[in-house]
Amino acid sequence: MKKKVALIAGVGGMCGGNMAQFLHATGQWDVIGVSRGSPELGEWVRHIAADLLDPQQTQERLVNIEHVTHIFYTALLTGKSYEEENDLNTRLMRNFLDAALPQIRKLEHIHVLEGVKWYGYHKGAYKTPAREDDPPCSNPPYFYEEQHNYVLKCQQGQSWTWSTTRPGAVCGYANGARINLMMVIAAYATIMKELGKPLIFPGDEATYHALTFTSDVGMLNRAMLWASTDPRAANQAFNIGNGDAFRWHDMWPRIAAMFGMQAGPVKTTCLVDFMADKEPLWRDLVHRHGLKQGDLFRLAPWGYADTVFSRKWDNMISMVKANQFGFTEMIDSEAMMQRIFNEFRETRIIP
Repeated sequence: MKKKVALIAGVGGMCGGNMAQFLHATGQWDVIGVSRGSPELGEWVRHIAADLLDPQQTQERLVNIEHVTHIFYTALLTGKSYEEENDLNTRLMRNFLDAALPQIRKLEHIHVLEGVKWYGYHKGAYKTPAREDDPPCSNPPYFYEEQHNYVLKCQQGQSWTWSTTRPGAVCGYANGARINLMMVIAAYATIMKELGKPLIFPGDEATYHALTFTSDVGMLNRAMLWASTDPRAANQAFNIGNGDAFRWHDMWPRIAAMFGMQAGPVKTTCLVDFMADKEPLWRDLVHRHGLKQGDLFRLAPWGYADTVFSRKWDNMISMVKANQFGFTEMIDSEAMMQRIFNEFRETRIIP
């Protein structure tokens, strides 16, 4: 059977990098990945180094892609403000699609990774559980809506289809990922244990008691492939989470136990500031335990963690639509966390 060809924008991130590995492991895909830096992948991926914010460079380097059958768009940039973030990511996608689409002969599908910010999760309390037919956030809108509209514009007169997945906090591993909650918790717990302290919850009381959910990166990747290849999912958006929800006040003691620790009280802490002087301690841990990553601030996105642990409102989605359309997989979030932390230990990410 002739292999399909995936073009993954943002292959250096957690979702894109894990998607590349997943597709390669099936034996049914050739993978082309686009990112500014070199991803931690094997020679099986054809990597195109390009800054998608530079339209000329994108046009010059995004070549020999005429046989691509599927695009997976996972690229993401963070901005100092939502206005800047909207501008950066809108230009990022436009430059990529403007360079890629004219070259591809028989494109079948474009999949775009979005998230719960579609519903306004980042702005304040929103209707939960969020459903795919809920309107996008406004005042101001988030770039997901502009990206979606651009895909629809590009689709006019074409035979290819599109799909979208909207996960929550994606959990897995990728070195230097901007969004990586499990790595934050693992590194934070490792440091607190080394300091001889309990696992203090670094957020606030409201967040500690609010509902939230997570999305396993492997399950998300399988959902992305399903949405991109199952005809039932064509031209549809799908929420993708593990299928359960939890409150930190229930989960936090269980996480502490995974590290052989006692759970501490709630103590609002800026993790960016807390970690500012912890580099020597982390380097010592790296040396003693033979760990892979010596840069504490590349290892875990502490600024992202500060936002996650300061959300004071419920965060919850409905998975009914994905289930009805054919994707029925679910994962227990506690079991997922234990598995991921074990994988971090086995691969020498943490002791």
